Amino acid sequence: MKSNHQVHETRSLKMHLLVADRYRQSPAEVIRFGLMNLKRWQQNGVDCDDFLIWEEILHLAPHRLPEILSGSGEEAIRLRQSSPFAGLIADESRQKILAASQ
Repeated sequence: MKSNHQVHETRSLKMHLLVADRYRQSPAEVIRFGLMNLKRWQQNGVDCDDFLIWEEILHLAPHRLPEILSGSGEEAIRLRQSSPFAGLIADESRQKILAASQ
């Protein structure tokens, strides 16, 4: 039986695989969306050390996005926990992922 942490990680990966697909179709849109979320969160006083890393990736190294969105390494898993792509995935797709992992 999977732990709650493993279930959450699996859900996160599946959702971020959809973000990776969207990035392949429209990289500028995904980058703009992520930067917009980061800016809004920072303006609202939400702070996270990984936001600076995300900002750097989106500005200077967007070629790393597919690896981070779909990777199994520690950095990819950690960064997905503070993902700036909340709201990018259609709610229907999100609900399917949540329902499938219960």
